[in-house]
Amino acid sequence: MKINVYANLNQGMDSFLRVAMTLRRKELEVESMSMSAENSGMHLTINDETTSLEDVINYMRKLHDVSDLKVM
Repeated sequence: MKINVYANLNQGMDSFLRVAMTLRRKELEVESMSMSAENSGMHLTINDETTSLEDVINYMRKLHDVSDLKVM
């Protein structure tokens, strides 16, 4: 099942790249990733059959660039 995660980012593109590199380093599979420049928001789509939602949330909460997380 595909799960969407939305996060507010504090520093725009710099934060987006930091989150993307962290998830890549942790070898978590993300199906899609996009950023909205107007509100500094980031959308992730993950497949919970291959990637643990809890792992994604835990790694993103550790980053001080992420101010708000919502699972949709």
